[in-house]
Amino acid sequence: MTTRKTGARSSGRRRTSSRSRSGTSRLYPTRRRRRPGVASTIGSGLGVLVVGALLELSWPARIGLLVLVLLLGLGYIVWKNRAQIAADVAADQAAAQPGTPQPGAGGIPAGPQDQPSTGGAA
Repeated sequence: MTTRKTGARSSGRRRTSSRSRSGTSRLYPTRRRRRPGVASTIGSGLGVLVVGALLELSWPARIGLLVLVLLLGLGYIVWKNRAQIAADVAADQAAAQPGTPQPGAGGIPAGPQDQPSTGGAA
């Protein structure tokens, strides 16, 4: 007498958890590269060299390097926003000039639109 297995049979193919592409194209690949690219290899090598060089530096040199990096970052931010900074400074200087009086300030009478109405017709 032969016995039969119940349930699904294994067909020899491995199933993966990714779904098949049925009609829709994806913008990004779903599989990773098996070998690293040239850019990541060069980046890893440079990282190893930088870490090795930083470990050999004295503490005052490390602190000086940190200050230098912070100053460069601050300089970049100021350079990037220099037009906005210049516009703000020009607006502040224009508002502070004594040659351009503001209505209603310093004894200068305000215009008729700023006067309260008397309620009577003239």
